[in-house]
Amino acid sequence: MALLLLPITSILLLFLAYKLYQWLRFRLPPGPRPWPIVGNLYDIKPVKFRCYAEWAQAYGPIISVWFGSTLNVIVSSSDLAKEVLKERDQQLADRQRSRSAARFSRDGKDLIWADYGPHYVKVRKVCTVELFSPSRLGELRPIREDEVTAMVESIFKDCVHPGMVKLTYSCFLVFSSLLANI
Repeated sequence: MALLLLPITSILLLFLAYKLYQWLRFRLPPGPRPWPIVGNLYDIKPVKFRCYAEWAQAYGPIISVWFGSTLNVIVSSSDLAKEVLKERDQQLADRQRSRSAARFSRDGKDLIWADYGPHYVKVRKVCTVELFSPSRLGELRPIREDEVTAMVESIFKDCVHPGMVKLTYSCFLVFSSLLANI
């Protein structure tokens, strides 16, 4: 009896999952049919803008495209892009946060991952007034000059020894020490 119940239950669950997938898909703008795991990654041609133009002619000015398991909506009309980016920008301004980004940003309490709203406006205003103002940048100029001078001296010392100079590593050290000193 249990052996018969397992296939029937799994077929029923697959059918319900397929119907849920169709229901969610019909609420999206039209687009090329995605593959199960990779989405439309294999459908994209090497010249991407021509591929998107062909899809716009076939499916209309708003297209749903799946890059892996991530849905992307492409707007190819200038009028619709203006409406999306100017008139409805606050509705679309939030970023999708992964679990690691949510933990790192204390669930969107920082500037980069914050949802658009009063908290984001307040944090952005504080950063603009306190961190990025010309007077504050002028105060931090000696710190930047010292760090860049130390980087140049370090690169000069590395040039004396045979081998390659790792410039990306040196730049990383400068930027991280600048952030630590601010």
